[in-house]
Amino acid sequence: MGYLRYPSYYPKFRCTASACTHNCCLAGWEIDIDDETLTYYQQVDGACGDRLRAHIALPAEPGETAHFMLDTQGRCPFLGKHNLCDIYTELGAEHLCQICTEHPRYYDWFSDGTEAGVGLCCEAAAELILQNTSVPALEAVPDDDFEPEALSEDERAAEHELFRMRDELFHIVKAEPYLPLEERMNRLYITAVNMQKTCDTWMFSAVEAAYVPNWTDAFWQLGSLTRLLDFFLTLEINEPAWRDLLFETKAQLPELLRHRQAFLSCYQDNLYEYEQLLLYFLYRHFMGARWDGMLCGRVNFALISTCMIQLLDIQTWLTEGCLTHARQIDLCRRYSEEIEYDEENTEKILLYSIL
Repeated sequence: MGYLRYPSYYPKFRCTASACTHNCCLAGWEIDIDDETLTYYQQVDGACGDRLRAHIALPAEPGETAHFMLDTQGRCPFLGKHNLCDIYTELGAEHLCQICTEHPRYYDWFSDGTEAGVGLCCEAAAELILQNTSVPALEAVPDDDFEPEALSEDERAAEHELFRMRDELFHIVKAEPYLPLEERMNRLYITAVNMQKTCDTWMFSAVEAAYVPNWTDAFWQLGSLTRLLDFFLTLEINEPAWRDLLFETKAQLPELLRHRQAFLSCYQDNLYEYEQLLLYFLYRHFMGARWDGMLCGRVNFALISTCMIQLLDIQTWLTEGCLTHARQIDLCRRYSEEIEYDEENTEKILLYSIL
């Protein structure tokens, strides 16, 4: 028997369905269909079955997955009136494909259990993530269906060490609230560099020490932000409006930097949101280092993502005269959808260096 572990807010997630202002069926993503559901869809009778099969693209080559063919607006063909799912209405929730049933939940499997969470790309999930003003406790429940993965003692020990490292990073973000967030970010990066040295020593023996400048000082520079936005504009872009936002932000960079402290003062009561974003990105992505050894890259990803959202917040605050909670939720969702939910974009940012 294993465990299912998740942040304390995870069980509170509820899809808002037609009340959502950015329905995930409108996101322009290719909606994969798992094999079991595909088999069922191929056997459905009548007009419903004919419609299903007419809008499913079957795998062209071994290893590919069947998916729904989106319309010209990137809309799922089964998203009906009032933005409700026709498959759900006609066949029932039990016959939705796996991704439609689970989204925006995500899972990560380890040697003795599973971790779960909800993704920032969903506005209902973003609401839960941002509203938490304390450390989201990681709760665990028994999972009778979990099948342990066979790992060597060394692999299991390395996995446990990564968990310990992540706990240390969590502690830096939240256990020292008397420190300014930027100082905690700098400590986070320095700690990650030292962790990377430890990891590299495991694999490559001795690693030479290096001077580590302040991460935030390097990030909040005109040249650094110009290069970063140019880099973001080379990434795959899902919605043209995202490209427009990046261009607008780049054009306003000198003004945004001049007004950053005024924004932080104005947004003082909500600055905890950036802590929550850091914790979210660390929880979701750090343990992926067990596959590629990129501990520092994953912490860097969390820092870049959090600060990029803050940069977009400043741009919105200046342009629109305020930053409402709804706009903050939307900016977080858009960033996650464009970056975090595009595997190639995420991998490229893991390799990007601010310093």
